[in-house]
Amino acid sequence: MKEIYSQEEMERILKSSVEIPDSVEQKINDTYRDLGLADKSGSRTVRKRKRKAWVTIAAAAALVAGLGVTVYAAGQFFSAQLTQAGDKLTYSLAIDPSEKEAHEIQVTPGYVPEGYVYQEEGPYESKWYNEETGGSMSVIPYNASELYELSRTQEEPLPVFTEDSLIESVDIQGMDVDIFSNDGDYIDSEETIQNIFVFNEEWGYAVHVWLNGPGLADDEAIKVAEKLDIEVLDTTVPYPTEEEIAAINEENQRIENEIKKALSGITDDSIRGLNDVMKIDNNPYGIYQGIEYQAVDIQVTDTLPPAEFPKENFIVDYDSTLAEYVNEDGSLKTHERFTDADSQETESAEASFIVVTTKIRNTGDTAQDVYLSPFLRHLDENGDGTYTLSDPRDKSIPAQKSWKELTTDGFPFYQSAPNNGEKEELFTTIHPGEEIECTSVYVADNDCLDSAYMQYFNIGAAAADTPELYVKVTE
Repeated sequence: MKEIYSQEEMERILKSSVEIPDSVEQKINDTYRDLGLADKSGSRTVRKRKRKAWVTIAAAAALVAGLGVTVYAAGQFFSAQLTQAGDKLTYSLAIDPSEKEAHEIQVTPGYVPEGYVYQEEGPYESKWYNEETGGSMSVIPYNASELYELSRTQEEPLPVFTEDSLIESVDIQGMDVDIFSNDGDYIDSEETIQNIFVFNEEWGYAVHVWLNGPGLADDEAIKVAEKLDIEVLDTTVPYPTEEEIAAINEENQRIENEIKKALSGITDDSIRGLNDVMKIDNNPYGIYQGIEYQAVDIQVTDTLPPAEFPKENFIVDYDSTLAEYVNEDGSLKTHERFTDADSQETESAEASFIVVTTKIRNTGDTAQDVYLSPFLRHLDENGDGTYTLSDPRDKSIPAQKSWKELTTDGFPFYQSAPNNGEKEELFTTIHPGEEIECTSVYVADNDCLDSAYMQYFNIGAAAADTPELYVKVTE
């Protein structure tokens, strides 16, 4: 089964990897996924904004009655309990692996919402995508072996939901069905997100239907689930052994330790000043060898004069993002943000632009593909010469979709074209002896400016043990 990673999981994998990406193309793909130009529907946490009136219990009852299931004789050995902690709902799985093998399942949707087309490749590979609305749909099967592995290696083996997103749970003909709905992750979103989980305790499998898009009818996910053809196959797969479970948990612990090290292992040695030359010496992988970065100017400003920052250099669409926040005098209007990561409450915040000009030089003897812009990151001083790295999401969580697109998780929303004639956003090829200059623009809430830093040599571009370097935005 193909794994689906959230943006947070992608960052974690990149942080913990000891290998360099195989190609610049891979780095570009990862970058565009983080920018929101690729599918993020695999996020394990669904934030709920308000309860939505939904389908009746009669419609839910029809769901399981219509499932096409090939049945084999077997004993019940699996249970999935929806448990509550505070206002969060999560699944507790119990599976008896004594039968040693689990039957694979094959799931084919008999109904797909209008406009949703199956994608063979690209960012929505193995999903259905609606090009007109930007909506997507996933049908995710889990056989008993996969569920067993998740239950033994993950604290939260399946997605977490809020209490008020649960519409109904029913038990019909031995099949448990949980129905969730919410209105998307932002207060200005027209998106509807529908989730349905179907559990078969006899065979130990689950099917997750994930559907999102603007203007969806309330019962679209149920229509998909009603027409699912779920076939239990003759082919089987073994349950992971205790040794394999232990190895997975050991690797998970290694990743967790790497994350902690990355978040809190930053020292004064990684902090540079304006005009300092930053480079990697003796990189065993040869990547970024001979490349020098130099932040030559950093300005915090209230306005972006159009004559100096033309629309064609915006990475995001100006009219659907920044335009709504600009006053007639060019200053920024307030925007809304969530008070914390788990809150549904919002507050108004003021923000400023951060304009960074960077020079990049190639002092080596080979051409190199490099990032043009640093990342906007936030560092908290620990008082002992060390710093803790926190993601911009932890400092300020946008409540409006257009503002979220401007923050782009640390990427710039504006970037001037490099003066070497190349037009690729975010990356360029720099040749031996060449020097280029690029101006990048970010937004940050005013109460977060003191902790704002620009991060160079990022996203695994250097070896894992090479310190990433930071320049403070304000002094």
